[in-house]
Amino acid sequence: MEKEELCYAVERIEHLEKMFDEVKEEFENDKNAVKSESFYKKVSLLTQYMESGRWLKDYQLDEKGELPKDLKRGILSEDGLYNLICDIESAKRKSDSPLMRFFEKDEILFAVAWIIIYVIGFSAADSVSESIGIPKLITVLFGALLSAIAFVFIKRNGLYEHFGLYKTKIPAKDMLYFVPLIVISSVNLWYGFSAEIAPLSAILFVISMCFVGFLEEIIFRGMLFNGMAKNGIKSAIIVSSLTFGIGHIINLLTGAPVYETLLQVIYASAVGFCYTAIFYAGKSLWPCIISHVFVNSTSIFAAEPSAEVFFFIAAAQTVISIAYGIFILKKYR
Repeated sequence: MEKEELCYAVERIEHLEKMFDEVKEEFENDKNAVKSESFYKKVSLLTQYMESGRWLKDYQLDEKGELPKDLKRGILSEDGLYNLICDIESAKRKSDSPLMRFFEKDEILFAVAWIIIYVIGFSAADSVSESIGIPKLITVLFGALLSAIAFVFIKRNGLYEHFGLYKTKIPAKDMLYFVPLIVISSVNLWYGFSAEIAPLSAILFVISMCFVGFLEEIIFRGMLFNGMAKNGIKSAIIVSSLTFGIGHIINLLTGAPVYETLLQVIYASAVGFCYTAIFYAGKSLWPCIISHVFVNSTSIFAAEPSAEVFFFIAAAQTVISIAYGIFILKKYR
């Protein structure tokens, strides 16, 4: 890097570091500071710095050892800056809704409640749909209702950033252009197509899977992982991944074979680990949601493989997911 450009970077970090300290001190000493216009101008500048890509470039300079050793660089701690901004936004939100009070009181319990409602609700909706002779009809209605509640809750309380509903902060090239994720997402195409399903059933299935993909990412990553991450990233990643995988064991209740279900639990946990790593690194759920929706939606059109081929596909999906997740976590630890 040219000397002049490095000087600008150092001056920028020094200036924003001072602002970071001022904001942190004001917020810790006076919770009413969030009502101050001057306070929020500083918060806005810090937020723009974090989201513009400039923070990442300064962080990479620090990683390469190009910044002066005596430079105070607390602002380059992503968790420090990110958590401060999230805490400030949380303090700013003043909502009397029971749902918001529940969320702010205990995010983990909030996530668990959503998991229970989601699992029981979708299982019951599937059963009712089958009983009336139109598979997935009630499931689509329930999925639409639950998704609407989640989206309105996020929008009303300004939680887009908390739940990762915005563009990823990491350039696509640094994520290997998401090629491993694309490979994982195409798993149902590996063994060919099967079109033995009525058009109405196919449409209802795809729509219901769109809601499933959205809700499961919001619940397992946006709620459960975020809630646990405050107490430890490693445990949050493990629990979020395994809970997501083990949740698929409910397929046994719909008559799914034990062998295939156990394999699904294994590779779903691996995929959950990959999704969690992507969300943790890029702070965006959209890559995970898109991948999840595509995998779920195309499953109805997948040809039925033999037990041996199914095992190979599950093993390949597991290995790719874990390897990609580890790569992301090591690169953006």
